[in-house]
Amino acid sequence: MRASALALTERLERVDWVSSFDRTGSRVALMREFMRRSALWAQETRYGEWPFFDIAGHIDPAARIDADIVSVISGKIGLHQPVIIETIEWALNFAVLSDIRTDLADLPSPFEPLVQMYERGGTFNLDAAGHIEVDTAAIPKGSIEQALERVPLDLDERSLNALDGG
Repeated sequence: MRASALALTERLERVDWVSSFDRTGSRVALMREFMRRSALWAQETRYGEWPFFDIAGHIDPAARIDADIVSVISGKIGLHQPVIIETIEWALNFAVLSDIRTDLADLPSPFEPLVQMYERGGTFNLDAAGHIEVDTAAIPKGSIEQALERVPLDLDERSLNALDGG
């Protein structure tokens, strides 16, 4: 495993997946930033699915993380939500892609906000009405165009803590 994929694997293994609800503000903002970045990459790859998709697979299908690594991570953390396991795999695939390709579009890392959202306290759910549920907040999916209009989020810890009232 190369540097980016190894570092991301280690980060994901350290996540406390139990929701605490004390960082909902930053977690909602991070999900929205993930959606904005995913929209940028969907536009770049001309892929219609959004916001949850295997970006690396649409750029270079050879950029794959070993399936055993995903199984080990999901087993260690006891995750059974398919969408969460898929986003972990897709984030790791993108890390592999970043390690093997130097010709990627000059766009922000698509999965970094989602990984930080996980690191700040748990997962998310998708409801039947098309909302993305982060803690107690329901975020409407909206459109790619709406996501592209969002102002980029500063991902530094101080800015994120301020969103949580800290």
